[in-house]
Amino acid sequence: MTFYKFTVGFVLTVAMIAVLGFGALVFSARDFQYGVADISESTRGVIDFSKLAEAEAKVAAILEETKGPRGEHAQIEEQLSALDGEAQQAAANANTARASMVGAIAAIEQRARVQGAASAAADLSTQGLTQRVNALASRAGLAPDDQQSVATLRTQAEQLSASDERATETNEARAALVTRRDLVGGQVKESDRRIEALQRTVLAETGQYERVRNEANALRNLSPLGLSAYLAQGHPALLSTMLVLLMGSLGSLLYLFPAYLNRPQPVTMAEIAVRLIFGMCAALAVYVLANAAVSSFSFGSGPANSGTSSNLNPFTVSLFGIVAGVMSEDIAKWIQDRGRGIFTQEPGGVSNGADLQPAVSSMINPHGGPGAP
Repeated sequence: MTFYKFTVGFVLTVAMIAVLGFGALVFSARDFQYGVADISESTRGVIDFSKLAEAEAKVAAILEETKGPRGEHAQIEEQLSALDGEAQQAAANANTARASMVGAIAAIEQRARVQGAASAAADLSTQGLTQRVNALASRAGLAPDDQQSVATLRTQAEQLSASDERATETNEARAALVTRRDLVGGQVKESDRRIEALQRTVLAETGQYERVRNEANALRNLSPLGLSAYLAQGHPALLSTMLVLLMGSLGSLLYLFPAYLNRPQPVTMAEIAVRLIFGMCAALAVYVLANAAVSSFSFGSGPANSGTSSNLNPFTVSLFGIVAGVMSEDIAKWIQDRGRGIFTQEPGGVSNGADLQPAVSSMINPHGGPGAP
């Protein structure tokens, strides 16, 4: 291997590393924009990272300022939940005991033939049951088993009264907690409104703010020297154009590397420079044609930006660039043939066949050389 060939290989390697590195930065920024636009259409993928950082700092200050009320509000909610659970359990136990007492009292009243027992049975309150038990206890002539049952019922009635008192105390405590919760909750809601207003300065759809913030922080933290985050604040169309140019260069390098390794004719420095520029030009030409086709199909229908390049998937843009870079000569020839077919029409609309066969000296050969048909 000659020193010149080694130098050419070194230049190709450096060019490939440079194109891959900068292409990765641009691609990550454009992919971030595409994802954000999918989450929040109003942003069109562009997020102001300085505003985001400013909003995050102010939100953190508000959260720190309202840390006490927020903690108290959470504690009150837990206490209310615990009280509600205890109240439901106590009510269920009281209803079970009440149902058991009603059946036992009715059986004793039937055996004792108590007058008016049917009308009294409609009162299922603790006071009503207690009165019925006391009336049975004061009644003479009850059987010994019934007397023992009445004594048990009196104990149950006392327990039921104590349960009702505890339920009243629980309700009073719950009412006090609800009052305090509403007071503290007002402070929390006011701080939440301030936080939402800050979030709206960055993103109109506050419901998607956390998701967009996490994506932006991930891009900012992982991009070298914050370059991807800086690029992501540019216009999507500009980033797409930069991406397609870089991918055109990548396609050219994908063509040059096999030529450097396998082609009998050595690759020269001039060929590297020309091929890189030619690949970028071909990629840009294909990109413009693709955007023109998309715009023509979406013209006059849908949103105003439905046919713009900012809506193209970065993978699609990269594919255009790489294919155009690898096949730059064939693409240039294809565009030349199509253009000649369009611009050599007779006035009547019939193509002039003679014009489709220009002189060799006037035709540019994209494959190099003086000219070719």
